[in-house]
Amino acid sequence: MVDTTVRNDFGQCEPGLVSIIIPTYKRPDDLRKAVESALAQTYDHIEIVAVSDGPDPAARAAVEGIDPRVHYAELPSNRGPAAARNEGVALSRGEWLTFLDDDDLILPAKIEKQLALADRNSPKMMISCRAIYRAQGKDNIHPERPIGPSEDVADYILLRPSLTRRPGVLPLQSLLLHHSLLKEIPFTTHADHEDWAWLLEAWHLAGARVKFAWEPLVVYNIVVDSISRSRRTNWKDSLEWALQYRKWIGDRAFASFLSTKVALKAKRSQDKGALQQIGRLVMASRPGWLELAFLAGIWLLPGQVLHHLWKKSLESSHQAGQTAS
Repeated sequence: MVDTTVRNDFGQCEPGLVSIIIPTYKRPDDLRKAVESALAQTYDHIEIVAVSDGPDPAARAAVEGIDPRVHYAELPSNRGPAAARNEGVALSRGEWLTFLDDDDLILPAKIEKQLALADRNSPKMMISCRAIYRAQGKDNIHPERPIGPSEDVADYILLRPSLTRRPGVLPLQSLLLHHSLLKEIPFTTHADHEDWAWLLEAWHLAGARVKFAWEPLVVYNIVVDSISRSRRTNWKDSLEWALQYRKWIGDRAFASFLSTKVALKAKRSQDKGALQQIGRLVMASRPGWLELAFLAGIWLLPGQVLHHLWKKSLESSHQAGQTAS
């Protein structure tokens, strides 16, 4: 009998099988909805690997017996999303992998549409898609443009193109990935920005690149007012992350990240010296007028105004239901 198992340097996987990995923690009702959305795929050669970041009887009960393609596992203790994702990769059997957070949804045609673009002979080519960002009762579609042919991934995800438009987005939930890429570049633990850390490592250490199925195929839920205060004010964690990956972040992208995300967190923290420190780093990074405008605005505008502007920035020029060009 012919052995059709796809082999690589890291083990074996089943050809054509897609593993949908769902890390979860203490959200059993959301987890069930995420699993049900995964089971509704038009491409049916799938398995679902739900990994709880620590013991959680409610999560186990939420998915137990729902479908033989659903597998559930638990980490012995709470170790963070990177550890849960890595465990899911280790347990998966699929040639192709995709990830879904437990409070998000995958639309029925995602796997089918992305597999049509995937090629096992180009395992470093990541297949992305657009996403519906659901926040405050509104659905907006991101990104507004695909990454350019020679554009660096850090410029794409960090560099804001204008005062009102967001950078490109490559959420982990949007990606279809070859199993070998995840074996080569596992997830690493950070206080924040773990998805971006993995993207930069995959891009620069493994030579990964990305192309798009240019339609919204996942729903990314953002509950704006439930984001914890620690995540809204942890500017030191964000700055440490940016400095750690500085060698892979261009000057303008670095200045843009500091003058927007890091500076806004510093403002919220009411740390009087933080904005001065961030300002010095921005000025040393050859900022453009846009980065300087962001920094000045965060320095001068009241916190309530900044929070309103941040929520507005979640909106896009394409709302769900519109036809994207």
